[in-house]
Amino acid sequence: MVWLNMPKKDLPKSYNPADYEDEIYAQWEKSGFFNPDNLTGEPYSIMMPPPNVTGVLHLGHALENSLMDITARYQRMNGKKVLLAPGTDHAAVATQAKVEKLLVAEGMKNPRQELGREKLLEKIREYAEASKATILSQIKKMGTSCDWSRLAYTFDEPRNKAVNEVFIRMYNDGLVYRGHRVVNWSVKGQSTSSDDELIYMERPAKLWTFKYSKDFPLAIASTRPETKLGDTAVAVNPKDKRYKKYIGQIFTADVGAAKPLRLKVIADPAVDMNFGTGAIGVTPAHSAVDFLMYEKQKAQGQPIDLIQVISQDGKMTAAAGQDYAGLTAEQAREKFVAWLKENDLLVKEEDITQSVGTSDRFGDVVEALPMTQWFVDVNKKIPARGASLKEMIKQAIVKGHHNDAKQKIDITPERFEKVVLNWLDNLHDWCISRQIWWGHRIPVYYRRQEISNISGFARSGRARQYPISNEMQNANADANAEEILVSAEKPEGGGWEQDPDTLDTWFSSGMWTFSTLGGPEKSPLPPPVKGGKSDLKTFHPSNWMQMGYEIIFLWMVRMILMSTYALDQIPFKDVYIHGMLRDQSGKKFSKSSGNNIDPLEVIKQYGSDALRFSLVSGISPGNDSRFYAEKVEGARNLVNKLWNVARYIITNFSGYARSGEARQFSILNFQLNAEKLTLADKWILDKLEKLISGVTDDLDNFRFSQAGEKLRVFTWDDLADWYLEISKFEQGKNEILYFILESLLKLWHPFMPFVTEAIWRELGKEKLLMAEKWADITPPTPLYKGGSEQFELIKDVVAAIRNARSVYKIEPNQKIKAVICSGKRVKLIEEQSELIKKLRTGIEELEIENTGEKVEQAIYLTVSGVEIYLAVPGFDFKAEADRLAREIKVQTERIKSLSARLANKEFTSKAPANIVKAEKDKLDLYKSELGKLKEQRSSLK
Repeated sequence: MVWLNMPKKDLPKSYNPADYEDEIYAQWEKSGFFNPDNLTGEPYSIMMPPPNVTGVLHLGHALENSLMDITARYQRMNGKKVLLAPGTDHAAVATQAKVEKLLVAEGMKNPRQELGREKLLEKIREYAEASKATILSQIKKMGTSCDWSRLAYTFDEPRNKAVNEVFIRMYNDGLVYRGHRVVNWSVKGQSTSSDDELIYMERPAKLWTFKYSKDFPLAIASTRPETKLGDTAVAVNPKDKRYKKYIGQIFTADVGAAKPLRLKVIADPAVDMNFGTGAIGVTPAHSAVDFLMYEKQKAQGQPIDLIQVISQDGKMTAAAGQDYAGLTAEQAREKFVAWLKENDLLVKEEDITQSVGTSDRFGDVVEALPMTQWFVDVNKKIPARGASLKEMIKQAIVKGHHNDAKQKIDITPERFEKVVLNWLDNLHDWCISRQIWWGHRIPVYYRRQEISNISGFARSGRARQYPISNEMQNANADANAEEILVSAEKPEGGGWEQDPDTLDTWFSSGMWTFSTLGGPEKSPLPPPVKGGKSDLKTFHPSNWMQMGYEIIFLWMVRMILMSTYALDQIPFKDVYIHGMLRDQSGKKFSKSSGNNIDPLEVIKQYGSDALRFSLVSGISPGNDSRFYAEKVEGARNLVNKLWNVARYIITNFSGYARSGEARQFSILNFQLNAEKLTLADKWILDKLEKLISGVTDDLDNFRFSQAGEKLRVFTWDDLADWYLEISKFEQGKNEILYFILESLLKLWHPFMPFVTEAIWRELGKEKLLMAEKWADITPPTPLYKGGSEQFELIKDVVAAIRNARSVYKIEPNQKIKAVICSGKRVKLIEEQSELIKKLRTGIEELEIENTGEKVEQAIYLTVSGVEIYLAVPGFDFKAEADRLAREIKVQTERIKSLSARLANKEFTSKAPANIVKAEKDKLDLYKSELGKLKEQRSSLK
């Protein structure tokens, strides 16, 4: 190894991200290392959760990009053939709702009616493409190391083929069906919503208890009395002795509907005997729960009627009666309650808090309406698999797909496994058809005599009007002699029309892990690509996936469903669930709250590395975390600290190189010389080994925040505050400093890729840091062992002396005398005496004794059994002791007074909980301060 007396290089005193980031990212792209085809090793794949093309990236996306890129860069440096596949999501309902809202703001009253399908789709496509371009540029600004040659979009042609292929397969297997069921309907959006897309909100409401007629034997309670115009049964618990005699009886009640209600009393164990009167009105057309009762009764050969009294426009139908037809639901409610009062049928009226399901995209309270829609049957057994879709999802999470442990999905944190399994127990068939135009159109064609009547519905403005019963549907279908063909291509011949509906966006997103890789395939084996292997075979299942807890049911479960069905594989091996980012006060970030933060503005001010580190700092899987400016400022300071550590080493120490490789610093031949290693050298190398081991273990187990904190402590505390200080007066640190710097840059690179790559370049490296091997420290023999614990004692001694100078306000330039009684450690203290004096302790004279008598008129300290006496010329010990005694007395009285207040039960029982807590916290603080005052006074000898 040849050491070079190279000219010292001047580096800027602070790191300016704008001078480096764009240039470095372009260099990374040009290198080809983002593309796994240019790498060797074991395949490792991450499919980027595709951001919606509804605008720009927000902080949540920035967090996800940080997590993904940390993992991708770490695995790449560990020799893996890493694919981080980028993409975007067409976000069907969300994008159409956004564009329609913009068009309405521009003065268009009804965009769908005024533009028609093709022109509206053109508007949406223009918006989506512009948004997509912005999003992709933002991903690059984050430093995300994606393979851009494999960029995917959920609405491009390859993904459309995948969607059609899976839909047709499911249809042929009897898993996709068209059925007439109660679904969630957004009146505002004029489209269905699945159960998982609903956002439940609490609001004040009324609960009315009433009878259908004076001679009706049961009273019921409802928050939606207007729907009672369509009741066809009354349900009671079969164990309820009050109503047992009525079960099976049919009563007639005239409530002003189109015809008198025919109400059958039915038994259902799901009825809560303690809620309301213990009897509930059954409205099969306007309640998913009641519709299940309707189906159960039909299956038992004891059918009840289904009467639809609310239409798709949110107004009452003719079936509700001539007094109600055409009224809004709210108007009908008011009128029906008035009728109950007039007829002395209202038992009582109560104020309650009600939880209602709202459309996640349109914001209105959804109506439960009976409609003919397309569904995925999650409970039907698939003959070739011997299990239903629901069972396959459970199996993949609990034991592994096909009970194969290698095909088991591990969820971090583990508690979400139970959450998902509980949710699956109540999973119903998935409604996948949407009455919007932006999205994958359902690959079904109809040919019929009258185009206006397709499977029992008629076109009417924006929405389709569906029949109110299966009987009507079947009669209508027979009359039209309808043909149905499920096909990706339009059939030959005339008269064929494609289903106007589109698929739920999660239907296509559920295929993301394999549709991005060319799957599924019709043939048993995927077609060959580069090297004779397909991306699907090489990179599926994905190794790692991450997402927020708010979409585990919408997306994670759907991906498991799609992958286990279409490929007979799990979609990913590990899934990491992160929490939601909130502001400093705990509020969710949103435009309406006025606390929204643009990640690009943060990058512009602080740099990408600072943003990335601030986002992952302090997070834990599955839990919300807080984000605020001070956090980014702290991260920016850390970035500059790393820069300045490197600057100090580069400008103050010679580089080294192997013969003939000027400016190529290398540690390949780094050897430790035991005779030259000081105690500090052994300590820092031991710290470095533990750091590499700890960070590696953290990243292997997705403990991002813990890994970052270990790096911060080592960089700022161990290296900068201690070892670099020591290097100013201990000689021969060149090899170790460059070894530490190179190792540290590798460890920091996944978190802070830009600044580490910039420093790496300043070291004269030709090979990119992102392509280097992960840090390692494996010397032939552990020559540096044994020094760590001894040096920690020296650190503690120095820190105690520095702290005493600060506490007693001893001027920095004032020299003091110290007497250290170190017992069995006397030899160690003697050997390191010069180090103790030079590490900013201000000690001019140092006496070291095995044991000794107490030194009078000195500040007394004790550290791990070592006694320290500090003699400070001119220091008035008596005055200081008197002052501390007075403060101790005042503090003792404060504690006494506050303790008495908290012991007063009248105060603690009546005061607000936050006030009581604040007082208790104050008492804890007073006690802590008193302890410090006493300790400080006792130190004066």
